[in-house]
Amino acid sequence: MLLSVIDNGCGMSPVFLKESLFRPFQSTKKKGIGIGLFQARAIVQAHGGGMQVESEVGKGTTFLVSLPAKDAR
Repeated sequence: MLLSVIDNGCGMSPVFLKESLFRPFQSTKKKGIGIGLFQARAIVQAHGGGMQVESEVGKGTTFLVSLPAKDAR
């Protein structure tokens, strides 16, 4: 299963994506704590999935969350 979450916000710089995005206590928001994406990715990975991000400053961000499909047997 693949889920995409897209926004048209301010986006994130390549440096932030590379050095800070999924690290705890790193945030682009003035009042952000910086643990939400860290926790979200950990949960997704614990279920055998993955998370990718594409972002462009001034245009927005896309998160792609993949989770394995459960066998319906």
